[in-house]
Amino acid sequence: MDSTAYALSAVKDLKESFDNAQQLSMDQYMDSKLFDIYSTTEVFEVYTSTEGLTGSKLLGELETPPSLSLEEGYTVTIREKRFGGAVILPEQVYRRDGNDSTMKVDQFLMRQRDQLIKDNTNFLLVEMHKMYNEAFDNTSDYLAPDGVEICGSHTWNSGGTFDNGVTAAFSEDEVDTALEYAGAFTDPSGKPMPLNFNTIVVKKGSAASRLAKRLFAMGISPVAVADINIYEGEFTIIETPYISAANKAYWFMLDSTLDNPLKVGIGEYPTLREPIKESNESIRTNVTGFWKQGCVNMSYSIYGSNGTT
Repeated sequence: MDSTAYALSAVKDLKESFDNAQQLSMDQYMDSKLFDIYSTTEVFEVYTSTEGLTGSKLLGELETPPSLSLEEGYTVTIREKRFGGAVILPEQVYRRDGNDSTMKVDQFLMRQRDQLIKDNTNFLLVEMHKMYNEAFDNTSDYLAPDGVEICGSHTWNSGGTFDNGVTAAFSEDEVDTALEYAGAFTDPSGKPMPLNFNTIVVKKGSAASRLAKRLFAMGISPVAVADINIYEGEFTIIETPYISAANKAYWFMLDSTLDNPLKVGIGEYPTLREPIKESNESIRTNVTGFWKQGCVNMSYSIYGSNGTT
């Protein structure tokens, strides 16, 4: 087997280990509770946001119960996006470098595989976390179904409002304020719909994360999900590095008993494609994948603060 044929074969042999490792590196984030991450075959998905159901009443002995009508929510469509990158195996590497060209190719490819997995995973995680990093930005690509930032002043399609965005820095008093808000929450028709904020999300290593752990997770060892720490104390505290340094004062509370409105649908995990011999004799291998994301339901199960006051 000549050096070109060997290099092509070596790239192909790398495919299974790359694809499996890439999927494993992404699947572990499914347990982070920050998003609803799922595999899907659909290129685009249409959701109708959840609102209320009204009309129940006291009935006479022979009275027919009234038919109840669902209060129609907003329609949201999320569409698939394509992403990826490529690695190049130069002719010099596989044909000339080193006395043992076989080992040189193998080592070079292994290093490229590892770096490519890290880069793909990082890209997708940064994109996913934009739903938190841009939660107070009304120009974000990821708005709630009513066209308002995820944490802001919202209007139900069937009437009524709620505001799940505040500005106070994280503190024990502000957690109490959030819990009072949750207990008084109502649906669009004004019926009590208490929320159960049981999860706190903070920037890893921030002042908010240190205070959250002192208040609610002292002495509790975290369960690590990749580079995210999860403390199961009085509240579940999720400490993630993917809230940006610029937004280190941001903090959120989630009701994990409700369906998470922040959806991430994986159409195809980043996949190593067939190697291509280029005109300059280098060997190019593309990696591409498909995913979609968005806030598909009114974001009442999320309470957030930008921590500026």
